[in-house]
Order: sequence, then C-alpha cells, then structure tokens
Amino acid sequence: MTLVTPNPLFLFNHKVMATKVYKLNQKKNSAIFSLSANDGKLVATYTFKDGNQFMPNMPARCTLRNEFYQELLEGSDLFKRGIVLLERVFNDNPKKSAEPEAPKKTIVDSVTSPEQAIAYVFDTWGIVVKSMREAVKIASQKGVEFPGLKAKKND
Repeated sequence: MTLVTPNPLFLFNHKVMATKVYKLNQKKNSAIFSLSANDGKLVATYTFKDGNQFMPNMPARCTLRNEFYQELLEGSDLFKRGIVLLERVFNDNPKKSAEPEAPKKTIVDSVTSPEQAIAYVFDTWGIVVKSMREAVKIASQKGVEFPGLKAKKND
C-alpha cells in the first residue's frame, strides 16, 4: 500500500478525517494514475501497488489520508467508471469522551459477616473461597463493595 504525500499547501486547509483504502479493479501488479486540472497542470499522482495479477483477490491498492486527495480521486473518471473502487474506510479520529468513565461500583449493604461474603461470592459468580479476605478481594475485582462488612471488621 502506498501513502500519497500531499502537497504541503493543501495540508492547512484539509484535515485528516479518515484513512481510505482504494483498490484497482484490474488485474495488475501496480499502476500509476495522474490527475490533471482543466488547465493541464498536474494535481495529483496516485500509485497503486502490491497487487498480484494472477490472484483475483489481491488487487493493487492505494491508501489516502488527505481529504482533498480522496475527494479528487472519488470525483475522477477512474472512480466513476469503476476502475478504482473504495475498499475500506478507517476512522483516524474516534470521538473521545471528555471524562474517562469511572468503573461502576455496586454496593451491597446486606453482607455484614464473613460467612455472608463467602456465600455472596459463591452465589453470584460460582467461585469457592475459604476466607473473608479472598471474598472481599474477588468482590472488589468484580466491582462490588461490602461496606457493612468493612465497618464490622474495623471494630
């Protein structure tokens, strides 16, 4: 796969939103296509490579990250006539939440003795433990807290 290096002047106006992989709909190992503007000036050159002409499921590919070049290729006759096809789209900027989510804790007030903690761990997750310490450790790993048990333990 080849990454087309964009002209630095276009980088200021066009953000990278998604990476798109295009495949050549012809049996070729590689191909180079140049797109020109109406005045004949060269605008972009696309290199498709890493294909295998003897295997139909191994087409030559080109990977683009710049929105300008993606729109230019998708608006060209190559794309409209089906010579070049869009194969995959990767989202490079997944939305991130402003605050990371804290793990949810479940508070179980009904557990007040070591025997109840051991029984709760066995009944809830089917894990056999022999001590209160093991039961509290397993419960905390699963996001469960026993505040009544801790208050009794400190007394």
